[in-house]
Amino acid sequence: MSRRRSVRRTVLLALAAFVLAVVGLGLLPAAVDLAGEGGGPAASAPVDRPATLAEAQAAFASAAAALEAGDRQAWRDALPTDGKRARAAARDLYRRLSPLPWSGVTADVVPIQGRPGRFDIHFTGRLGVAGPADRLMADRVLDLRHAGDRTLVVGDATPEAAERQFFMAFNRPVVVKGEGCLVVADRSWRSRAELLAELSGPAHDRLDVLRLDPGRTTLILVFGSRGQIDRFRGAPFPDDRIRFFSAPTPRLADAEWWPRDIGVLAPALADVGDWAPLMLAHELTHAYTMRWFAGTEHSPTLLLEGLAVAVEGGRTYAALREELAAGNQSLPLTTALATGSLWMGSGIERVRLGYLMGGSIVLYVLDGWGVATLRDFVRAVADSDLTPEGLDEAVRDSLGLGWGQFVTGWTAFVYTLP
Repeated sequence: MSRRRSVRRTVLLALAAFVLAVVGLGLLPAAVDLAGEGGGPAASAPVDRPATLAEAQAAFASAAAALEAGDRQAWRDALPTDGKRARAAARDLYRRLSPLPWSGVTADVVPIQGRPGRFDIHFTGRLGVAGPADRLMADRVLDLRHAGDRTLVVGDATPEAAERQFFMAFNRPVVVKGEGCLVVADRSWRSRAELLAELSGPAHDRLDVLRLDPGRTTLILVFGSRGQIDRFRGAPFPDDRIRFFSAPTPRLADAEWWPRDIGVLAPALADVGDWAPLMLAHELTHAYTMRWFAGTEHSPTLLLEGLAVAVEGGRTYAALREELAAGNQSLPLTTALATGSLWMGSGIERVRLGYLMGGSIVLYVLDGWGVATLRDFVRAVADSDLTPEGLDEAVRDSLGLGWGQFVTGWTAFVYTLP
């Protein structure tokens, strides 16, 4: 044996003796194979891999329970994070959502195809007693990894349009209760939220015009800017002239909920007058009567706005009388009924004229036939093809007279209005 081999053997024997001694002391696992040629299984660090769907669901189920309980530490324990962006995503979700009175909070977790460990998570829940149990709270696309016995959030791939969508649009939200409503606003607009809650009583009283008995709580969302409205919606608002509106409740199920939510642009309430409860009554009418059009072929804007204008009250119909006296050329009734939007491409005077036409039609049918027949009339017109022939058939079916007789009677009625 050469001297070089002898030295190598001596070194290996000494190293082996050292390893055996360390293992005996419990400082290294017995399976360590320093030479890489041993027969035992190699020791491994905790497995670090993309999280599975089951692991993600378990993590976010715990997070949803923590959010509902308002337990910040439980939230952190449920969603440990690794990385600055991941920490910010988890922290922001809790900070913006936890101040609201959620119940039945759940997390719908859907894997992103082709991206192991990436999931689209929708948080849903009931906000107080307003709305469905699956109201959408927030949407996040997150990367998750599993290491040891923990599932960690390691990245945030949420699209920009969804980052502040739904209730993530509110920075420091507060809730104010009103008669038949809950009002949500950022803390800086709390006074406006309290005003709307105060006005909700008189506004609800006006719903008796159509014998509307809501029996459900309406959510009113107070937005500080149009940008905040766009962030909540996840898309630009279709017309920047609109300051108050009703909109479908965002929910996980592909189904409409009634009543619809109401949105209010807070700066528009700066000069509150007698019009404020009328405005709120107008939007509440939309929130509750949109279901009249469920299953119909159309939802004519003229009738939608007409119902709300009739409940709102307080308008003068002088401009409509002038229009009729001039031959009804600027906005013919048949054209108005078939118009998809009174706002798009129209000046404000034409919009107001359309509102008056709609309101007067509703009041005319209500005055002559009552609430039950009014609903039949609205549905019949909405379910027609909105052509002159279709309108004639709808009026005959619901009111028992032809279109010409209807127009004559309506025109005469307009001259009796304020």
